[in-house]
This record gives sequence, C-alpha cells and structure tokens, in this order.
Amino acid sequence: MFANPRIRAVLGAGTALAVVAGVGIAVAGTSSAASQRYVTATAGTGEVTQTYVASGAVTRKNTSEATFAVDGTVRKVSVAVGDEVDAGDVLAVLNKGSLQLAVLNAETSVARANASLYAAQHPSSTSGSSGSSGSGGSGGAVVTIDPTVLNEAVSRVNLAVVSESEACSAIFAAILPEAEPTATATPTATGEATDGTGAAEATATPTPTATASTEETPAAEATPTASASQLADTIDSDFSDEELQTCANARAEVTAANANLQQVVALLTTPNAGGSKKTSKSSSSSSSVSASQVASAKADLLEAEQDLAAAKADLADAELVAPISGTVGVVGLAKGDSASSGSITIVGSGSAVVTFELPLSTRQLVKVGQEVTVTPAGSATALTGRIASIATLETSGTSGSSPTYTTTVSVSDATGLLASGSKAAVLIPVRAETSVLRVPASAVTPTGTGTATVQVVENAGATTASTVEVTTGAVGGGWVQITSGLEAGTLVVLADNTAEIPSNQSNRRSSSTTTSRSSASATASASAAGASASTAPQPSATASR
Repeated sequence: MFANPRIRAVLGAGTALAVVAGVGIAVAGTSSAASQRYVTATAGTGEVTQTYVASGAVTRKNTSEATFAVDGTVRKVSVAVGDEVDAGDVLAVLNKGSLQLAVLNAETSVARANASLYAAQHPSSTSGSSGSSGSGGSGGAVVTIDPTVLNEAVSRVNLAVVSESEACSAIFAAILPEAEPTATATPTATGEATDGTGAAEATATPTPTATASTEETPAAEATPTASASQLADTIDSDFSDEELQTCANARAEVTAANANLQQVVALLTTPNAGGSKKTSKSSSSSSSVSASQVASAKADLLEAEQDLAAAKADLADAELVAPISGTVGVVGLAKGDSASSGSITIVGSGSAVVTFELPLSTRQLVKVGQEVTVTPAGSATALTGRIASIATLETSGTSGSSPTYTTTVSVSDATGLLASGSKAAVLIPVRAETSVLRVPASAVTPTGTGTATVQVVENAGATTASTVEVTTGAVGGGWVQITSGLEAGTLVVLADNTAEIPSNQSNRRSSSTTTSRSSASATASASAAGASASTAPQPSATASR
C-alpha cells in the first residue's frame, strides 16, 4: 500500500511515539496512585443502630402432652408427627379386654346388689300344700309337696341361662376365646303319687343338681382360664355400654334364679316338727322387714355403683384423646408399648416464648414491650416479637461484675416455626441514633468506655496523619457515632498503605490479611470514582492506591 519509502518511515516513527507516550501516561498514573499513602473516608451524618444478639430456649404457651391415665398395652396409634388434630380426636387406643371385663363384673355386682336390696325390702313369702304321716317313732319323715312351685323355680333357672348365653356369648368369645360358658344340669321335679290329689312324694333330703350361690361366679358361668394380660391381648372388639349392661343383667338373673331355686327346695323339703299327726293343709312362711338387712343392702349397692363408675372411667381412659387442637409434635408411643412408656405432644396455634440471659450493661438499654427480631435456629425466616419480662433479681450464680437477668420474649408464631425445646436467636435494637456524626468502625481505635482515637488527614494525598481523641456513642452496622472531637467533612484514616503486614507462619492468618488488604484496595478504587462515605449504606474509602 504506501509505495513511497519516506511515507512508510514517517508513519512508523509516529506509531512508535504514540506507544511510548501511552506507556508514559500509564506509568505516570500508576505512580500517582502508588504515591497515595492513606485510605480515607469522610466523616458525615447518618443513622447508627446498635443491637444486641442473644441465643435463647423456646417454649410454647399452647403445648399439651397427652398421656394415658390407666395401665395397659397400646393397641393402636392413630397419628404421626405433623398431623393436624382437633381437641377430642383419638390419638391412640389401649387393648380394652381387661377394662371391659372389669366394667362387666361391676355392672353384674350392681344388678345383684339391686336384687338383694329388693329382697331385703320385700321379704319372700312362699306357700305350698304339705302333709306328714307316721306314728311318731324314730323312722324317716315323708313330705308330700306340690311340684308346681319347684317347676317354676327350675324354669326360671333355665330361662336365665338361655338369656345369659344370648347376651354374653359374643363378649365371652372375645374375652375368653378358649373357655366357653357351660351351664350345669338343671334339676327336674320327680315323685310318686300318694293320694288322689296328684301330689308327689319326695325324700326329706333331696339333692338337686342345680345349686345357688351368692358368689361372683354363678354355676352357670364358664370358669375363666385366661390371665389379665391374656385378656388384654386377645380382645380386639369394642362393646357398647348397653351390650355390657345387658350381659351383666343376664348374669345377675342367673345368680338370682339359682338362689330362688335353692330357697324353694329348702322350704319344700323341710319336714314338719313331730310326725305323729297327718295333716293336709296349706303351710305358709313369711318374715318381716329387717332394718339392718336393708341398710346393709343399700351400702353394698352404693359400693357396687362406685366400683362401676371407676371401671367405666378406666375404660373411657383407654382412648387417648387430644386435649387441644393443633399439630402433633412428638409421638412417643407405638403399638405394643406399655401405656406409661411415652406420650403424644400437641403443639397448639399461638405464641411461643424465648428465654435468654441479658447482661447488666445491656439491661439498662432494654425495656419491656420493646420490639425484637427472633430467628429460629436453622431458619432464615425472621419473626417479630416483644420483650415480655425482665427479671428484677440477677440470675443465681452470675453476681459480681457481670450479672445477667432472665429475660423472656413473646413471639407470635401461628405456623409453628419455633418448636418447643429448640433454640432461637434474638436481635434487640438497644440504641437507634438518627442524623448524627458517624465514621466507619475501622477508623476508630477504642481507648475506654465511650472514648477512642481517630487519625485524620488534611487531604487524600497527605503523607502524615494526626491523632484526635473523640467520644463515641452508638455502635452498629459498621458505623460508630462520634459525639465530640470531629466535625463533618473531616477525612479519617481507614488504612496506611505503607504499614508492614505482620508476619505469621499461619496460612489462615496470612490469607485473612491478604483478603483484608485486597478489600481495602477495592474500596479505595471505588472511592476514586467519587463515592461518598456519608451517603453510602456501608462504610467506603475515598482514596485509591
């Protein structure tokens, strides 16, 4: 392209001059930056917020622990951690076999006690046609009886046994699957006609096969072979109060029918005194009401009713229900566990309480009702709370020069972020100053409580700095409030570029120092573009290297 050699020579010389000039300008700029000794910032007005951070333990105001009130084995757990429940919901159930058997026995006792009270208030009266014959010697007496009364008593026993089987067979099958109730043989009236009246002749000492007893287990019932623990393991059905009551009434009727039969047999088979005279007439036996027997029967009935109430209460407690509405926080029970081995915790909606220790120096700056920020451990979510109380007396063991005071914060936490027993950080604003003189914290060297020194320079290119004593106020957010000793616009020293970096064999400290100096250089470079420390949200330098 340029054919003339002279033109090419001129252009080459021009290019070389331009490169040299550029290098010179770059060197000059670098030399100027390197010659600046101090990294500085300008003292200005702004806001300084001082805070105190504490770690506290969380408790819930609306937390309830549900436990079984009776002993037993857990049959089923119906909830898991995190489930939402309403008050009254069933959380877990025990095996109810032994408890239902206790209710059945108690209801039977009440029915028997009622029958005994009626009998005491209405003495029995039995009549029948009887006669005796003989010459009055020492020979055996012969009693002539009417079989109708005996047949009626036997029929009552038979009907009672059938009714008991119908009412109790399902319950007995569930509680005692290997022991079936077997009724004893029932007696039948037998005899030979002795005259034209059609009466039957019986011996003076008959032995009927059906006997009556006032004990808890009548003859018509099965003999239980299972232990209490086996009962609890085998039953898996819930019977209603009505079903248990019907069975209890049927059992009581078997006992009453057997007792009636025994009484009838005793009356009909007792010979008349003195057998030398034959009679054929109606004999009657009656008794008057005994006040002592009535009183005793009433006492027995009251005791039976109290036992029944206790048995029903225990049966109701076999179901563990939620005492409050909320979220299941802890499940400490499992199928097969003992009822007393654990519990289920429900965390209700509402507020939580964070408890921590507040030092004396900070206590003077904090007030009850003050708003604070609470952050659950392991969470980035901040909650708003208020200081609820500050102890008047110092915490035991913290007296002397550094006492602390137990402080609580109430936090509204409907979502349950603050779990009972967890930890949380509490951020307390202790001082907030607005429109005050402030400098970056790195420019201040503390010398005592509320006093410090600051190095100042006349301009960014100064090679020497002077030390000024200042008084300080609030400290926070990287800023220090200056209450006296400085004026707005004063250049304060953040770092000295000529200071030697302390030697240390530790790689960690060396790396930290290098990072700090790099940050200072970056900050200084940013300030060379005209950044102002007094208006920036964070402290920044106003000079570059």
